[in-house]
Amino acid sequence: MDEANLKAVLQSEGIDLPESFFVKLPVYARLLAEWNEKMNLTAITESGAVYEKHFLDCLLLLKNRDLNNKALCDLGSGAGFPGMLLALAVPSAKVTLVDATKKKFIFLEEVKKTLQIPNVEFHIGRAEDMKEFREYFDILTCRGFAALNIFLEVAAPLTKRGGTILAMKGAKAEEELDQAQKAIRKLNLKFNGADRFVLPECQETRIELSFKKTGPTDKKYPRPWKDILERPL
Repeated sequence: MDEANLKAVLQSEGIDLPESFFVKLPVYARLLAEWNEKMNLTAITESGAVYEKHFLDCLLLLKNRDLNNKALCDLGSGAGFPGMLLALAVPSAKVTLVDATKKKFIFLEEVKKTLQIPNVEFHIGRAEDMKEFREYFDILTCRGFAALNIFLEVAAPLTKRGGTILAMKGAKAEEELDQAQKAIRKLNLKFNGADRFVLPECQETRIELSFKKTGPTDKKYPRPWKDILERPL
């Protein structure tokens, strides 16, 4: 996929972004390829695949969704997907990228500086330790962070009441959703639905699961990471 095809698909989905945004995407792709030789950021480095499997995949979160002036937290950001792209696309959003791997933030700092993205901040560490951000964010996102029931336990306490949790999943999303019903009930969440999209060139399925936080999160959540993994909700 190239830039023209990316624009066409986004426009067909009702996602309109300024030309100034697209000017920065080749720079992001170049930085990703260069830094991937120094550290393991992604297995996807070929330009066309980056545009489709990273850029398009992440930007689909903007479909029928207004992120303007919202506080957004992206858990397990890795190489900045989707959080860094969303910050670049919506300058008024306040975006926090969270990852436990410190060295990845060296790359993310370079992306922030080079692409001039002032509305993004970084948190190095585990999401379950972010006590100061309890019930702070309007939107929580994650892409490949963990199984859904595990992600929801660490995401729900950080989301304000009435806020939205977005889980980016593949073809097994429905299976994970079935396994997360207990977590959904215990964490005062409501399943808002699933958006399915087939990436046009590679034909891979992407499913976005959306949840609304309907009430406060019990203070016993999130549990320590070891307990979350050993006894998932």
